[in-house]
Amino acid sequence: MNRLGTEEMKPLVDYDKVGDIVVITMSSPPVNALGPGLRSALAEAPDSFAGDEDARAAILRGAGRHFCAGADVTEFERPPQPPWLPELVAQVESRQKPVIAAIHGSALGGGLELAMGCHYRCALPDARVGLPEVTLGLLPGASGTQRLPRLTGVARALEIMTSGRPLGAREASELGIIDRIVEGDLLTGALEWARELLESGCGPRRLSETVLEDPQATPEFFASSREALLKKARGQEAPLRILECLEAAVTLPWKEALAREAELFEICRSSPQFAAMRHLFFAERQVSRVPGLSGEA
Repeated sequence: MNRLGTEEMKPLVDYDKVGDIVVITMSSPPVNALGPGLRSALAEAPDSFAGDEDARAAILRGAGRHFCAGADVTEFERPPQPPWLPELVAQVESRQKPVIAAIHGSALGGGLELAMGCHYRCALPDARVGLPEVTLGLLPGASGTQRLPRLTGVARALEIMTSGRPLGAREASELGIIDRIVEGDLLTGALEWARELLESGCGPRRLSETVLEDPQATPEFFASSREALLKKARGQEAPLRILECLEAAVTLPWKEALAREAELFEICRSSPQFAAMRHLFFAERQVSRVPGLSGEA
């Protein structure tokens, strides 16, 4: 076992091998939030995998109760530290051997973006996935606005991102976000599937190389969606910015669309709406910690 990155002397990522398959485990409790330490440790793992001549595939999973519940929200209050999450997602996707995300618990926000950077995705039946950034006044800023519509189509991607609603694994499977539901032990099932993929000759499958062809994503669709969001969002900026990202996904080459996503993410991150919604997020969390105050009547 190799241990990549440490925080207070604890490994943040474990790098194991089961035969010719690498198992990369995020271990940053309680929810494997993608803070700088975990990102740095994860950035080492794809390169170790690429340089391992005996390794034919890799499985990315999370320790504890969750795959990865997203970014460290406190980091949004200051300039992000490298490695940046969009670069890490692209690094994972660029590997020349298959990388499979094995999801349990939650894969939310940056956690789902990381999983979508993997070439294949499997999950336990009770897993949940989603992009809830809009609830903080943000948009998915690590290629989520570009990857999700390539799996679900533009209309469903718009609904998922502007509602922030998490999806159960079976619904996500029906939409194409999850490729396989694993019954029983997740790692065992992921290893079996990895061997099936290798035996059938399946290599990496990159969303960045997938042409987004959605006949419903017409100028009329975007115009009517904008009109509906103006009424429904009630002054919120992030839903409209998400729609702009989806327009970029349809009309621009991949790299230019990613640049547009990054630009719009920064607009949201520097907005008063994000500051207010972030304050509310932390205030709600602190209420449960007030001494002598409980949720009981």
